[in-house]
Order: sequence, then C-alpha cells, then structure tokens
Amino acid sequence: LGDAELARLGVRILDWLIEVQTAPDGHFSPIGNHGWWPRSGDRARFDQQPIEATTMLVAAEAAWRATGRDHYLAAAEAAYGWFLGRNDLGLALAEPERGGCCDGLDEPGVNPNQGAESTLMWLTSLEHLRGLREVAAADAARAAPAYATQG
Repeated sequence: LGDAELARLGVRILDWLIEVQTAPDGHFSPIGNHGWWPRSGDRARFDQQPIEATTMLVAAEAAWRATGRDHYLAAAEAAYGWFLGRNDLGLALAEPERGGCCDGLDEPGVNPNQGAESTLMWLTSLEHLRGLREVAAADAARAAPAYATQG
C-alpha cells in the first residue's frame, strides 16, 4: 500500500509471530488448532496444519521483499522445513515421491489423510520457496565483490 507505518507495524507483528512459533532448536512450531492460544492461556501444541506453515512462509517472503532482512529468509526456510520433518515430532508431512501432503501434525503423529487443501499448501510453499531462493541467490551474486568472481 506504500504506507511505511503499516509496513513497520506489519513486520513488528510478524517478528513476534516468528518468535513465538520458533522452537528452541530453531524449527517452525505453529500454534496448534486444538485449543489455539487463548488470552492468558496455554498455547496449543498440536493439530498443526499445513496452512499455518504456508502462510508463515508467504508472510516472511513478503517481509523479506519489503525489508531485505535475512531474518525473513530464515523464517521462510523454517516454515518450509516443517513439511519435510523439521517440526515438533521430526516427521515429514510432504511426500514428494507421491505428490501429496498429510493433513497435519497431531500429538500421536502425522495425520495420514492427504486432502487437496494440504497438498495445495505444500505445493504453494514449494513454489514460493523456489522463487524466493532464486531471487535471494541473484541478489547475493549482485552484492558479491568483483574480486570474488575473478580467478
């Protein structure tokens, strides 16, 4: 929208959300929908959904494009890693060989259902991350000192 104050507020809120959804070891740990996180209550740990990882990735991508802060690249990578097993249970939800994604991360394990919405969230994340990596790599190459490319 071209409003610097809205952008400042948006990244401040996103920074908080990244902080509360990052586990001590650095993996993405979204707030579960089995109880959510009521005011003055406990944060739900399970019934984590693919849409939470995708929306975090897309928000981090937008923040990186707006600010250039590498912190947001790391947040996007962590959100994508959730699909691949870098999550609270260490279990992959995405199945690249089958082209599907499980419906969520529950306390006993992965919900084995592979609904269209979950698969679309994973594929959306995959494509956004590919694009983000390409742009970030091109930016890094442009920023590299000239002597770095000379033999």
